[in-house]
Amino acid sequence: MKIGIVIPARLESERLPNKVLLEFMGRSMIEHVWQRAQLVEPKIEIVIATDNELIKTKCDQFGAVTVLTKNSHLNGLSRVGEVSKDLNWDFYIVLQADEILIEPKNLKFLIDAIKSNLNFDFYNLITGMDNVSELNDTNTVKCIIRNNNSIINFTRKSSSVASKPTQLNFTKKVCGVYAISKRALGMVATSPATQIEMAESIEQMKIIEMGLDVLGVIVGTNYPSVNTKHDVLAVLEILESSKEQQAILRLIQ
Repeated sequence: MKIGIVIPARLESERLPNKVLLEFMGRSMIEHVWQRAQLVEPKIEIVIATDNELIKTKCDQFGAVTVLTKNSHLNGLSRVGEVSKDLNWDFYIVLQADEILIEPKNLKFLIDAIKSNLNFDFYNLITGMDNVSELNDTNTVKCIIRNNNSIINFTRKSSSVASKPTQLNFTKKVCGVYAISKRALGMVATSPATQIEMAESIEQMKIIEMGLDVLGVIVGTNYPSVNTKHDVLAVLEILESSKEQQAILRLIQ
């Protein structure tokens, strides 16, 4: 079975322009993400997919395999669909370029989950939430899960009438790391955008709307991705204070 990682990267982020090229401790965010993917053992193929020459130039400088794509893609899943035609893997792990704090062990955990649960077409890393305030934070994509961790729905804001502590039992934070089978990617990437996917700006909703089964793969650490200036400060603080993150930085450096 061939499993690889695609890192889709674009420059035009509405909330934080040019964020993938922002520097953290002397390295661009996209390099941090790529370097962490390189630490997965055993090694797997990693490709950066971008529509921007500036990003490609930066990635070429640190030695990444980078593919230029069309600039018409609405999201990372669509961009991965384009590059998949030349890769022909069985499963595609999509690692968003703003997941600067991704732990290599969690990428390995996702790979192991794919191999042991082949009856799913889509897998998403998810974590618990540290604070009930995240339930209504629209910058945080969340999901509702069943007892077997399969995902019922994705959302940006809670619609539950249960108490907030109770909601934390079945509502999880969605990480910007997911995997999709070759079969499902062929279906999803060639289908037009769906109503809820567009309205909520959650690309995973297309999977739900198309009736595909999604497995939530629970990992222990709830790290922020980088969507706002506030996130940049939060990430810098974690990089400087977390023993786990410091250990990863030492391996990269």
